Amino acid sequence: MGIQLKKPNIIADNSGFCAGCGHGIINRILAELLEEMGLEKKTIVTLAVGCSCIMGDYFMTDKILAPHGRAPATATGIKRLRPDNVVITYQGDGDISSIGTAEIIHAAARNEKLTGIFVNNGVYGMTGGQ
Repeated sequence: MGIQLKKPNIIADNSGFCAGCGHGIINRILAELLEEMGLEKKTIVTLAVGCSCIMGDYFMTDKILAPHGRAPATATGIKRLRPDNVVITYQGDGDISSIGTAEIIHAAARNEKLTGIFVNNGVYGMTGGQ
């Protein structure tokens, strides 16, 4: 007789992430948060390449896949065209802290109105660590 957790409605299936890397947990927390705040229909997620793009397979919000490291630039364009939407970048450590470093730093310097989620599992899994 354990605790029964309700699966968030915007998660269509079980995660395809490797156990222990953190992506699955972060996706679940993000889904619960968006539903709790009633933002799931207003959210657009910009996914990067690598492990983070697996989120696109089962996370039921609007989403777009950006070139490697360019999720903040893509999200900036989306937010400027759709200012009433919640725009999120979802990037792994290899994407945001190597090839995408300049993109996220300049988005922050311009004070872009978007949320960047940096998943640092410390392995650069799809960026040479595999």
